[in-house]
Amino acid sequence: MEGEFLLPRRRRRLKPYLDLTAMIDTVFNLLIFFAVASTFVGAASGIDLRLPTAETAARVPERVVLTLLPGQPVQVDGVAVPADQIGAAVDRATGRDLEAQIVVMADSRVSYEELVSALDQVRLADYHRIALGAAPKPRAQGDRDQK
Repeated sequence: MEGEFLLPRRRRRLKPYLDLTAMIDTVFNLLIFFAVASTFVGAASGIDLRLPTAETAARVPERVVLTLLPGQPVQVDGVAVPADQIGAAVDRATGRDLEAQIVVMADSRVSYEELVSALDQVRLADYHRIALGAAPKPRAQGDRDQK
């Protein structure tokens, strides 16, 4: 039996196994973290502005925003300006581009006189692409189904 050739024993193949429990736990914790963190971010951002609603309200991509709030100075792109300096402030914000879109975001509690005065200042500065900002009107459940 000296010249016998012995074959090696067959080893049992182990099936690969990947434990996903740790990864699922980590993803779940991240999901909870971002959900909680996003509630804190949303609460502190923006200003209190109650806009009137409109059926045709839409976003305007490139614009200068003129904000009117009751009892506060007029803001041009977030910078407070005196009411008689609105035209000059819009000129600075647009770089004197008379084709720039000016969006007037007036709170529903702002007086008509203040709104007309601000619009007049913008028109006197030779800007003609002026839009009034409005919040989209909430639709009833039946309106969505019909469209």
